[in-house]
Amino acid sequence: MASHDAGWDAFRSELRHWMELRHFTSRALAAKLNDALGTASDVNLDEHVVKRWRHSTAPPLAAVRHIAAILEMSDDPTGAAPHDPTFILRRMGLLDEPATTGELVDSSFRLQELRLRLLDVRASLGEHSARSGAGRLVQTAMSHGYAAAVYPVWAGPVGYPMHVSDRIDFRAARPGLGSIDDVPAMRSLFVENFAVPGQLRPRFSTHPDDLDAQEHWAIPHIGRPSTRSGHMLHLAVPSIAVSAQTARAWVDDVASMLAWVLDYGFVSTREIARELTRNPFATEALRNDVHEQFLTQAPARHVWSHHAAGLPSDNPGAPWTDASGAVASSLVHVRLVETDAVLDHESDWLAEQLGTTEEEAAVLAKRDRDEAARRLDSPAMQQVRHRVVTVPVELLEDASDRWEQVFQTVLLVTHRLHELGVNVDLYPIHERLARDEPDIAPTILRWLADHGSPLVSEAFSSSHHLG
Repeated sequence: MASHDAGWDAFRSELRHWMELRHFTSRALAAKLNDALGTASDVNLDEHVVKRWRHSTAPPLAAVRHIAAILEMSDDPTGAAPHDPTFILRRMGLLDEPATTGELVDSSFRLQELRLRLLDVRASLGEHSARSGAGRLVQTAMSHGYAAAVYPVWAGPVGYPMHVSDRIDFRAARPGLGSIDDVPAMRSLFVENFAVPGQLRPRFSTHPDDLDAQEHWAIPHIGRPSTRSGHMLHLAVPSIAVSAQTARAWVDDVASMLAWVLDYGFVSTREIARELTRNPFATEALRNDVHEQFLTQAPARHVWSHHAAGLPSDNPGAPWTDASGAVASSLVHVRLVETDAVLDHESDWLAEQLGTTEEEAAVLAKRDRDEAARRLDSPAMQQVRHRVVTVPVELLEDASDRWEQVFQTVLLVTHRLHELGVNVDLYPIHERLARDEPDIAPTILRWLADHGSPLVSEAFSSSHHLG
């Protein structure tokens, strides 16, 4: 690498800038560098050598990282950011620039789609499906010395039961074992099956001592990412966003059920973020980044879900547009609006996300909920409003009532989609769906048919089956 090429020109520019910013003289830098190099260098550097580096010559390549560390170089020219050891190497062209958030989100989305398609292939071969996920987790846990118990959760509106999830309790069966999430094979299966830690009851184990000694996880069957055939495209509604402030709005369940009805894929900003962090409760900022990118680059043939406690401070159009005010013109946005009671109930989670006390978090969440409504009513959102469906979400303690609310929301949205031009015959698709998801889909289709959804054939109704 010749001392006069573009890489060394960039180095000299940064060296001058950071020495001035950090108030380093050539003599001081030479002294620090001699200490850092120690016996690794047989040359004793002085201020004259450093002065030449600033204008014409070049240091040994091995010294560059030490110089960058001494001057605490980073991408932030003000010096406020912590030292980034890759910065100077990128500036000199020795390392590629890091991927942007947008590129990472796109890669994560594609990776999740690939994983889902591979699972579909395995399911068709009889090797894997959502319903076999619990069995694979139990078998793998036992092979690593853990006991496991599974409680299949059947729930739904009154008279419409579905197999909605599996709750799994793990406990060490031999001494010396740590957390089951530390076992690489288990961690991979948790990600593959979209499993999340969960404390909801009932569970298979009921004795308090047993519960305290266990780790509790859940595999959702509704609200988990999925891919359908990929051939159906409703031109009037190529993509749908379903958003809320809390998971208590059952945003994933609403979105995944809509995806099934339309024969679309379903993804969530939480799971896309999880591809990057391996954390099922990834930071709110990252989920917001995913949502904002999808608003302008909406994935075709997909419904996505998103929940975020507050509105991001750097986006005046959130949750409706990106920071520049842009949004895909054909996007339909379903906004689930939590009542005060819901936000008060979720104040502990809101506080964790917002970094405040529970009382403050509830106040801030209500403020941002109302601010989102004001933004939607503004003149700037005129073109957005006619493709937004807002649905209030009440606090309901009974599981059947909660599922009734979810179904009523899906029903309302299907009517709006029909008004927007979704009117193709979906019977063959729904017939296949009922075969593919026998514990869930027939119940969803029966309820929607019984309640007059324009997108579901009466052939799926209770009266038709009774007849």
